This record gives sequence, C-alpha cells and structure tokens, in this order.
Amino acid sequence: MSPAGSVFSKRKKTSGGFSFSPQWAPKGCGLGLRHPHYPLILETRPKVDWFEAISENFMDSGGRPIRILEKVREYYPIAIHGTALSIGSVDPLNKQYLKRLKQLADRMDPFIVSDHLCWSGVEGEQLHDLLPLPFTAESVRHVVRRVQEVQESLKRVFVIENVSTYVTFRQSEMTEWEFVAEIARRSGCGLLIDINNVYVNSKNHHFDPLEYLKHIPASYVAQIHLAGHTDMGGFLFDTHSAPVIDDVWQLYRKALNLWGPVSTLIEWDEHIPSLEKLTSEADKAKIIYSALPNDVPAGEVSRHSSKTKHSHRDVVRTPTLAKAQKIFKSRMHSFITDGRDVKANKLVDNLLNPQGGVPASERMSVYANGYPARVHEALGEVFEAVRRAVGVELFGELTHAYARKHAPNDSDYNLNNVGCEFAVFLSKNPVLKKFPFLTDLARLEWQVWQAFHAFDEKPARQQDIAKVAARDWEKARFIFQPSVSLVIADWDIFNLWKEKNNEKSGVLPTTRKKQYLLVGRSEEKIRVETLEPKAYFLAKGLLQGRRLGDVCETLAGQVKDPSQINIAAWFNAWISNGLIASLNML
Repeated sequence: MSPAGSVFSKRKKTSGGFSFSPQWAPKGCGLGLRHPHYPLILETRPKVDWFEAISENFMDSGGRPIRILEKVREYYPIAIHGTALSIGSVDPLNKQYLKRLKQLADRMDPFIVSDHLCWSGVEGEQLHDLLPLPFTAESVRHVVRRVQEVQESLKRVFVIENVSTYVTFRQSEMTEWEFVAEIARRSGCGLLIDINNVYVNSKNHHFDPLEYLKHIPASYVAQIHLAGHTDMGGFLFDTHSAPVIDDVWQLYRKALNLWGPVSTLIEWDEHIPSLEKLTSEADKAKIIYSALPNDVPAGEVSRHSSKTKHSHRDVVRTPTLAKAQKIFKSRMHSFITDGRDVKANKLVDNLLNPQGGVPASERMSVYANGYPARVHEALGEVFEAVRRAVGVELFGELTHAYARKHAPNDSDYNLNNVGCEFAVFLSKNPVLKKFPFLTDLARLEWQVWQAFHAFDEKPARQQDIAKVAARDWEKARFIFQPSVSLVIADWDIFNLWKEKNNEKSGVLPTTRKKQYLLVGRSEEKIRVETLEPKAYFLAKGLLQGRRLGDVCETLAGQVKDPSQINIAAWFNAWISNGLIASLNML
C-alpha cells in the first residue's frame, strides 16, 4: 500500500451485500484541488495534509486533469468528493456514473469517496443542483437502499454530506439531524458534516446548530467541511466564496470536542483566492485541530449521540417523494419565465413551509436561479476567449439564455459537458451581428476543451510508421489521437484564442480571413496550429478513415503542382508531437 493508502478495509460479504469496517483515521487539514493552483502545488508541494478532488472533474477525463491528480497523489492523501450522484433521486442510479466513479476510486485509492445527501435530477433530467429532501421515513428507506447499492458497486464504504437548504417540506417527520443520523445507522455509510451548512441551515430554518452536532454519532463522522457563505438579507446562501466566519470556527471547535479529531477540509469554489491564502485558512483549522484535549479519542460516540426519538409535530399529508421531486423540478423550470404563476405557486406552497416570513414559492427563486448560475460558471471556464471578446456582462446574458434553452438529460451529469451546443446557440443569436466571428471562436474553444479531457492513446513511434510507409504507404490508414480535431473558420480566431489571457490585447477581427486549424494534445500540452489548406484536407481525409493513397490522389487533382503537397513535413510534425496513435493496413 502506498504511503497515502486507503483507510478502508473490507470485512466480509454478507447475504445483503458487502459489510465494511470503516476506519476514519484522521488525516489532518486539507484543501480542495482546484485548476488555478495545479502548477504551484506541483512546484512547491505546500504544507497541506491532504487534497480533495471533485469526482466529475477527473472521472471523465483522460487528459491533463487526471495526470495532475496522479502526480498530486504521489505526495498527498486524496479524497474524492462528488456533486452529481443524486443519491436521493427517485430515478434509477446512473450505472455509467457509478462505473466511472469506481474506476477513478480504484485508480487513485482515495481515503474517502463521498457525495451529497440530496437529489440533483428527476425524470431523466439533470438539474446540476443540490436539492433538498423531505425528512420522512420514506426518504430514509429510499436513501438507505441507494447507499447500499452504491457501496455494493464501489466495494467500499460511501460517505454522504449534509447540504445547505433554503426551503423545508411540510411532510417532514423528523429533524434534519435525526434524518442524517438515521441514514448512517441503517446503511452503515460514513458522514461528511459540513459545519458551514449546519450553520447556514440553522439561520435559515431557526434551530440550534449545536443541538444538530450533538445528535450526530461520532463513530460515523468521516470528514468535516468548512467554508464561507453569503448573507443575502433574508437568508444565508452557501457560496463557498469567502473565508470561514468566526461563528463557524466556534462550531468547529465544539464539533471536534464532541467527535475527536476528524479530517477537515477548507472549501473555496468561487472567486478562488491564491494558494497561499487558502493554505492560511487550512492553518487556522490546524491550530484548532491540534489543540484538542487528549481525552477526546477519535471515533468515540459522543454522549449526546445515542439514538434519538423522532420529534412529534403536526405533519401535513403531502405527495410521495417521487411526486414531490416532480413538483419541485417543474417549478424550478417555470419560475424564471413566470414567477407569479398562481397555480404553480399553490402547488409549491402546499409542498413546502413558508421561509423567512415569505411563501415557499417565493424562496424557490434561489433554486430556479441556481442552474443558470452553474451553467454560467462552467461555460466561463471553457469559453474564455468568447467572454473576453464580448465582455463579462454580455457573456452573462448569453450563458443565462443558453441555460434556459439547454435542458440536459441524465447522461449530462458532468457540467464539463454543458457547453456542447454553445457554438450552435451563438450561431442563431442576434449577438452575431456585432461579433460575426463568435461561432467560429466558440467552436475552437470547445474543441480545445475536448482535447484537454480526451483519453489519448500511446503515440505511434516514428520508426514503426517509417517501415510501413516505405513498404506500402498508399494502403495505410493513419489513426490520430482522440484529442485531435480540425476547425475551419471564416475569421482569424487563432490569434483571438491565443491572446485570451493578454490584458493588453483588445483587437477583434473586422474582415474575413479563411483559417484552417488543428487541435490536439501532446501529453499535457494543448496544441492549436494553423494549417495550410492542403495539410488541412489531408488531415481531414485521414480523420475520416480514408487510405493515405486515396487522400493524396484527391489532393493531387486539386493542385497544379503536386510537389506542393509536402506530406513528409506534415507527417513528421504530427508524429513528433505525438498526434498519431497508430496505423493499419486494412
């Protein structure tokens, strides 16, 4: 086992599936692994105890992200944390998602694999949000079954995190802490307690956050999250965009005194600061973590965490879990276009409790606006040159309009894929009158993004290709790497893309200029190259699976001087850059 190896041990297989013995060995204080910090982490190896990787950022990637994670894994323990499993949805669990998650976990050997206690889609549609569940016996039974299915699939203990919420359900039969604890007891899963989420919910729903912590069984607590939030006036919003506040630090101290040392993560996902600032936040946690009294052993069940009796309160008979999720999803979609729909609001108000002195239907705006915000954030990471060209404000308008038109299905669990139709969307948008090059630029950026994540193969060797070419090159079919694609544009988009991070560059193309581009990846480096037309058509024919001889014959018929077809130079460049994976003679 590697120095940062797994802390899970599989005990035995029972008739109900695999029974596990979790060992929540404390790992100290860690940070979320975020793209802007990749180079500095590898160069400086900061004094951080461990890193947490977002599952969806790596499980569908064969490019630079997964290579970075492997390098980080050489020096630090790794936790894997997901956002899209949708453990509470009434839809079937996504088998493809579970398969890829298991592959990632088996490859990285994390000390924890976790996701959120929520649902994020229903009726085959992914909403990319952490949506609340009613705290009912039906929900408990449903989630327990799903957790057991996940643990059976992963062959390891799974860990679930409490989420921040902005509405509560009329049919809830127990408190949130009773709900969370009951699922852990009945499924055997671990708990990731986000202290900030406990605090946010305590203010939004008026309960004592310490009472919550006291009723969480210490033996199930596998990890703690700490983060900042935003005060929206009528409620607190979990944004992960600010430092941890003093009240949450105080709760953290109390939690550790109840549970003993627990692996602790600083989360910061928006307006990400420097690695130095993040590390200083982790250092604050480490001071508290290291100051624990010696008589609080790790994993001991606190005296407050014995099984609690469900609170008695008036419970309104409302729809089943499946019906509740469908009503919730429907109102999320319709709220943006018609927030005053009386019939739709009545359905929601019958489902949810009033919040902060306002009807539940009004608070639905938090969730209705959440999906466009996440789409905007995801598109901003992909289409940097587009955003720079049109400006931040117009880019926001475009991404929100795209979110309203783009309804993802269940296979779109990964927000990294949400921009697949953005170029087509722009081609039909009036913005093209002012920025006619925008569709071409978006197409290029999307191909760059695809190359970034592509699962490339081992590149072909120069000598192997030379042997075949010398013998029977006309029949050869050359197979490019999966990361390779071609873009043909009517505008000079190459320079726009290349200068996207140059603050001094602000010149936009005003005249048409035909451009032929090849996109690919050499190991971790993205390559975008301009091609002369003949090289472009050669590469295009080969990408279509045609024989080299046939492609060259077509090209020869299009030029007056066949000597202009400089095949040797083009192939040498492609091979030396690792862009050709193999060839076959079939």
